[in-house]
Order: sequence, then C-alpha cells, then structure tokens
Amino acid sequence: MKRLHALQYLRAVAALIVVYSHSAIQISEWKSLLPYTGAYGVDIFFVLSGFIMVYIAKPNDTPLKFITNRVRRVVPLYWFFTLLMGIILFAMPGLFKTGEFSVAALLQSLFFIPHYSLQNPDFVWPIVAPGWSLNYEMYFYVLFAISLVFAQQFRVAFIIGAITVIWAGLSLTGSNAAIPRFLSDPTVFEFAAGMLLAVAWQRKFHLSNATGWVFLISGFILATIAPDTMHHWLRISIPSTMIVLGCLFIQVPVSKIGLMLGDASYAIYLSHIFVLGAMRVVVPDDAAATTSNAWLFVTACMIASTIVGVLVHFMIDNWLLREERLSMFKSAQNPEASEARR
Repeated sequence: MKRLHALQYLRAVAALIVVYSHSAIQISEWKSLLPYTGAYGVDIFFVLSGFIMVYIAKPNDTPLKFITNRVRRVVPLYWFFTLLMGIILFAMPGLFKTGEFSVAALLQSLFFIPHYSLQNPDFVWPIVAPGWSLNYEMYFYVLFAISLVFAQQFRVAFIIGAITVIWAGLSLTGSNAAIPRFLSDPTVFEFAAGMLLAVAWQRKFHLSNATGWVFLISGFILATIAPDTMHHWLRISIPSTMIVLGCLFIQVPVSKIGLMLGDASYAIYLSHIFVLGAMRVVVPDDAAATTSNAWLFVTACMIASTIVGVLVHFMIDNWLLREERLSMFKSAQNPEASEARR
C-alpha cells in the first residue's frame, strides 16, 4: 500500500476552499464584492472518505477495531472545539455573528446527533457549524463498521444498499424532523461514489497522467461555475468525484509542506470558524466596502486559518492523539492503517 500524495494535497486544498467560502460571507457589506464558491470542499472530503475507508480496509478487520480507530481519530479534536464553542457561546456570544447557548444542543453536538441549529434554524448543524459534515462521517463509519461482519467482497454492496434503503425510506416519509431530513439528503451518496472509485482502483482501473489532469481540472471548473439551480449531484457530487478520480492518477512531486498541510486539513477545517470570528471582530467599523478590502480580508483569513490550523494540528490534535491520553481507545494498528488516522 502506498501513500497517495495527490490525495493528501487535495485534502489541504479542500479545507482551504471551505475556508474561502466562509471568509467571503463574513462581512455582510462585502459579500457581493466576492465570488462565492468553495463549499464543495466538504463534498470532496466525503468522496475521499469513501475511497480511503475501502482502500485501507483489511479482510480481517472487525467492527470494534474499525470504529475504535475512527473515534480515536475524529472525536478528540472535535470535542475540544465543541466544548470551546460551548464556553464561548455561554460567556461571549457576541464573538460570532449569531450566538445562543443550549445544553441540549451541546450534548447533541458532542454525540453526533443531527439537530436544528439555534443560530441558523433552517440548517441541521451542531454548535460548531462545520461539524455537520462529521455527523455524515460518523453515519458512514457506523455503516462501514457493520459491513465488516460480511466477507470483503460484499461490504461495499452492503453499505451502498443500506444508504439507499435508508435514504429512500426517509425520503418517502416527507418528515422535516432533523434526523430524517439529514439522512435523506442525496449528499450521503458521495461516500458511495468514493467507495466505487476504490473498488475500481483495486481492480487496476487506470487512467493516463494527462487524462487524470483533465478530470481534475474539469471537476474544479464545473464545481466552481455550476449554477445553484442545478441538482446537487450534477452541480457538486459528480464534479467532486471527478476531482478525486483525477488525483488518483496524476503524477505530482513529493512536497513535505503539501503533505503536512494535508495532515493538518482536519485541524484547519475545525478551527477556521474561530479564526474567522476573531478576524471579523478586528475589522474597523468604518472600513470601506471596496473589492480590494474584501480580497485583503479574505486573503488574511485564509493565511491566518492555515497558520492556526497547523499550530492546532501539532500542538493540540497530535497531543490529544498520544497513546497515553487515549488508553481507553488503544487498538492494535498495522502500518498500513496510518492513513486512516490522517
């Protein structure tokens, strides 16, 4: 098993374009001065997750071992920021554009239970808004863990079948409750797209370097320019799958900085809204609504979010993941499984 460097770089790019999409809407008066794009970075993560889970899976994996590794990787930093957000919303709600504290929302957020946001009631978001994607991730991980009771050749089919049945069943109910609405969103099929890419990869499907670049560039262009009126799958899911597909076959040099940013992408993703909250506060009230100021702000936000994310990765995330701090989650891991922790 080899480390796919382009996928690592893609993780960094996906995190940074999410940072851009959120930076561009921080100052209400400047929103119209900037192109809004980049939310599809999360969809890229979903396709990547589907691919990586199949890629690292072993015939002798067990549900307990898999879910332990996933909890060990995802939960500590997410809980850190969720508890931090709870403290801020309770003590300093003005730091964010909207802020309201609730013990129930805090507990639902900590345990990945989809619920309507107090701050943005139209959205099913935890109190750390980017954590909505982790609710999907944990849903996928549970299905993947269950699939491990089957022989390896049946696992992908089981997961796709389960996602389809749950999606169809909840869609037919027409319920607008948080959990049915969340799990009946077609976004869940992006994990299936990633798994199918992994199956094709394992069966030696191959594209040339040039074709890989065509898929990669075309995917980014389509995801960037597609109108909001198009269905999510045509506008976002298929282009995101094209991007990941392209990254599997392009030839790129090894970059220590690129690999490091890929490793830090999770920290960048979770920490950036705190950075943006602070950046918005320091903008003078009389700052002119000009295109140059808007771009300067977004650039500063992206640089600051990257620096803070890297620091969080090395100083908090890696610290939280040390074995002695997670003895309750210890599990035997082989070298190939290291990709699952990144």
